[in-house]
Amino acid sequence: MAKKTGLKLSHQQKLAHWLDDRFTIPGTNIRFGLDPIISLIPGAGDWLAGMFSSYFILLGVRADLPPAVIFRMGFNVLLDIIIGSVPLLGDLFDVGWKANIKNAELLEKYQRDSKTTEEHSKWLLWMVGILMFILILALLALMVWLLGELVDALF
Repeated sequence: MAKKTGLKLSHQQKLAHWLDDRFTIPGTNIRFGLDPIISLIPGAGDWLAGMFSSYFILLGVRADLPPAVIFRMGFNVLLDIIIGSVPLLGDLFDVGWKANIKNAELLEKYQRDSKTTEEHSKWLLWMVGILMFILILALLALMVWLLGELVDALF
């Protein structure tokens, strides 16, 4: 049975719609919202958009969602901020990623089926953690190899 959190779903869905899905590029099915527009502000746009996106995390904390779901929401926002900071590629990513809609859906899914949502969030976080560990090991191996090549070139 789903845990009743008292979330105002219509409010969060409207906000997510405005941030991620409000406008359509004429002649296409491509939808975007205020988030990618705000992200166009040089220097601070992605961080400002990330602050708006963090509101969904606040809703999750206030609704007493488990840490795994909160971290998953944070991952959605963090990925949006980091990749969104890359010129041009980040703007395209902002249009496609839709972190706010993902987080609004997480809040809704948790209200409907808390156990499954928490399990999926834990699984995703483990996969991200393992991927990060492998990436760090690969970067360390690359650094050791480059250092060895540098030492060979100098001596």
